[in-house]
Amino acid sequence: MSYSLNLQDYVSFDIQASPTEILVPDGLSFCWMLNGRAMAFVAINATRQVVDSWLDKMDELRRSWNSNDPVFMLNSFAAPDCVVTPYSRRRITETLQRALYIRTYSCTIIGRSAMSMPVVLLSNAINTFWHSQYKNYVNMVFYSHDEGVRWIQRRIAENESVHNQTSTQAP
Repeated sequence: MSYSLNLQDYVSFDIQASPTEILVPDGLSFCWMLNGRAMAFVAINATRQVVDSWLDKMDELRRSWNSNDPVFMLNSFAAPDCVVTPYSRRRITETLQRALYIRTYSCTIIGRSAMSMPVVLLSNAINTFWHSQYKNYVNMVFYSHDEGVRWIQRRIAENESVHNQTSTQAP
């Protein structure tokens, strides 16, 4: 079975995505979705090149990010060759440590297989540690791209609602 690097191919409704940027041919892509309010990565394997390109792109985006604005991100690792390796686990931890000051709402899309369970375990460990320590990082795991995009949409709407409430209150 062939896997697409175009996120829209996996979602049943229009995600208002920018053109797909191929970061690693036959491995990793990036796009902005929801009219530029959320970033999205699609990986179809977990080679070191894919892991490094994914995390390097996140670092690039983080360096230019306004730390007062939350990050909304979808990571699609639903392809069967997307597995957690000791290398990816180490690199993810290093990258997250550099981004502790940015409020982040992330979701990870995985396939339904025994090989995907380490992604769930890693996500749970990250949530437990980072959220309990810093209260600014949440990652949810979904088996459906539609569910993941809808979750991101709800986080954006909640953030906009809170922002609107605080900006309209008198000092």
